[in-house]
Amino acid sequence: MGKEKRLIIAIEHNIQHLKQKIVSALVISVMFALVFTTINLNPNYVRAATSNVQLNVAAGTLSIDSSSGIDLGTMTAGNSQTMEVNNMVVNVKDFAGDGLGWSSTAYSSNFKNGVGGTRDIPNSRSAIKSSSGGIVYNIDSASCSETALSGECYLNQTCAFFNGSANATGECRLNYTILRLYVLQTDPAGYYNATLTLTVTAG
Repeated sequence: MGKEKRLIIAIEHNIQHLKQKIVSALVISVMFALVFTTINLNPNYVRAATSNVQLNVAAGTLSIDSSSGIDLGTMTAGNSQTMEVNNMVVNVKDFAGDGLGWSSTAYSSNFKNGVGGTRDIPNSRSAIKSSSGGIVYNIDSASCSETALSGECYLNQTCAFFNGSANATGECRLNYTILRLYVLQTDPAGYYNATLTLTVTAG
């Protein structure tokens, strides 16, 4: 009887010890799970990240230029004659980056015989036109999709002679522009000059 009691006590002691081991193992497992979750030791753990990427494309310029120092030549007074140049170059450079088209205009003052001169040839006898039939030339990577005015436009008014669409970015050129002045037999002798103004406007 004493041996049986001691055996039962030993079994109960072993069961109690086994329970303690099981509880300890569970506690350790939970702790490991918490540690892995906290410090992300799982190699398959994925976390998304986003970044704000910025770029500033600053606006450029829209400009126009042409041949300088245009000389219509010399003639003798008492004759009616048309004086002209046919190789004036006009460039429009559109690097504004605004996605707009553009239009250019020309206007001339009266021809005067010097500063403060009293003799003049009116600008109603001065004209501009494209000698290449309105062909606009692409320069570099420009895209010039419009044509220039091929007929004469008298420069006593604002002549809209060279236009570009929204795709006409870069440099567009008229290589052969005619500037013409009709001189009459009655025009007095003198050294005349005038100011030709070219403008370009977006829109």
